[in-house]
Amino acid sequence: MSESTSLYRRHRPGSFDEVVGQTHVVRTLRNAVEQGKVHHAYLFVGSRGTGKTSMAKILARSLNCERGGPTVTPCGECESCVTIAAGTSVDVIEMDAASNRSVDDVRDLRERVAYAPAGGHWKVYILDEAHMLTKEAWNAFLKTLEEPPPNTVFVLATTESHKVMATIADRCQRFDFQRPSLEQISEVLNRVAAAESIEVEEGAVAMIARSASGSFRDALGTLDQLVAFGGSHVELKDVLEMLGAADADLLFETIDAVVAEDPKQVLLGIERMARSGRDPSQFARDLLAHLRHLLIVQTTGEVPTTFVVTATDTGRMQSQAQAIQPANLIRTIDELATALTAVREGDDARMAVEIALLKAARPDLDPNTEGLLRRIERLEQGGSARPAGPVAAGDPPPAAEQQGVPPTTPPTGEAPSQGDPPPAEDPPPAEEEETEAAAPVEEPPAPEVAPAPPTDLNLEEIQRVWPAVLHKLHETAPALAGALEGARPVSFHGGALEVGFPPDMTFLKRNADSPEKRDTVAAAFAAVTGVGLRPTYVLLDGEAPPDTPAPGSEEIDEEELLERLKSEFDAEEVS
Repeated sequence: MSESTSLYRRHRPGSFDEVVGQTHVVRTLRNAVEQGKVHHAYLFVGSRGTGKTSMAKILARSLNCERGGPTVTPCGECESCVTIAAGTSVDVIEMDAASNRSVDDVRDLRERVAYAPAGGHWKVYILDEAHMLTKEAWNAFLKTLEEPPPNTVFVLATTESHKVMATIADRCQRFDFQRPSLEQISEVLNRVAAAESIEVEEGAVAMIARSASGSFRDALGTLDQLVAFGGSHVELKDVLEMLGAADADLLFETIDAVVAEDPKQVLLGIERMARSGRDPSQFARDLLAHLRHLLIVQTTGEVPTTFVVTATDTGRMQSQAQAIQPANLIRTIDELATALTAVREGDDARMAVEIALLKAARPDLDPNTEGLLRRIERLEQGGSARPAGPVAAGDPPPAAEQQGVPPTTPPTGEAPSQGDPPPAEDPPPAEEEETEAAAPVEEPPAPEVAPAPPTDLNLEEIQRVWPAVLHKLHETAPALAGALEGARPVSFHGGALEVGFPPDMTFLKRNADSPEKRDTVAAAFAAVTGVGLRPTYVLLDGEAPPDTPAPGSEEIDEEELLERLKSEFDAEEVS
């Protein structure tokens, strides 16, 4: 055979012993040949490149070998074995059902079946892509398939068994060809490389096997292409350059940026990928494969050897699997899968991948319900600090900025200088800080409710320090602080404090109205004023209470409050 013949054709297995994998198929066919119980029709089912046609030719050679056939060890040297391997045997007929699918083609086949074998013992018909035959062609072929002449075998190969008529499948022995593992593909690659005197780095073999997607033919085709690309010495960098695949470092760094919630590094990683000339869609597929590996490592606690390109990647994969949260891992897989679907529908590949990874790194940027839930989750975890990287426009400012007080500054009565100010409050005069500092404290600060408030503590003083109380809550209970942002003290008599919520904030009132959360607010009051005021909550009727101080106060109407809520939570008003 000419040296220009492709590797996968030159190195097709010639006997059952040379087959890698598919143990159940090999054992059954070997026993059938040895015991003289070869069936008249076989249905080989499996994805492309798994060895269906090669197995059919091995069966044909075993039946027709001139040196002792039928035999499970065909010689590979006699005229019958050589012509079958070359596809020129008159007794082994290969048909492509994709181009010979009509009734006339099947009628011609039926006429040829009637003739006895010319040179061998058996006639073998190999019908590739059998699912492509028309219904009429199948019906014309049915009788011949069911009762063929003696010493005639039909092998139907298909990648889509559900398209084969049930009446046809029932008359065949079915074999399902499994996708080969990475180890099996690597074994074939190393064997062919040794036979062809090709030097292939270990990491390059692993990458070729991974890119083959379970196909022996694709793996050998890639090796053939690499030899033409760089000669008989194949290195990992050659594989990455030719396939446009992402190297391990880039994959690890990208996922590290997602774990760190660093959108800047995410975009820089995609930029490095683009400058290297790699395809964004292939990059997304490589990331999906890497994330799947992380999911399996996270679940099993072990790193299979087939998951790493080099041995040094094992420790890095273990640490990254421990660092990423399971929910974030699944969300990133979903985002990338959605991006690949969008690319197939015509979206720009790079932009789709960028958006997917940005959503994975900063899900709170997502304007849908998922983003809102992530922001609430961040508040409940006490995560008011921003992640590394630039802050996107429209992001809510950190809690300390919303109160206008640096995190290291003790809480005072200052109103916020930016962000959303508490409703109906003006910035207190700076000179009142000294008054607050000098206010008598009858009992030491404690989370417990003080037995009695100080005599000079009144509603106006409580309203003045309310922003500082909220700031203190942001440090201990950020979710509760967020719920109280729209509320304000409205009444203080005999040590009983009432905090009012606008009529449209019933849900937030109900959420804050529990004994444990009222104790948390009392602790914040104690930290600010020295007195633990345990509030009760009421709904306002839209009118300012009679004891609400009018001078210097600024009311916020319902419409403005709704606008703030929609801006803060990316919400929409519904009827």
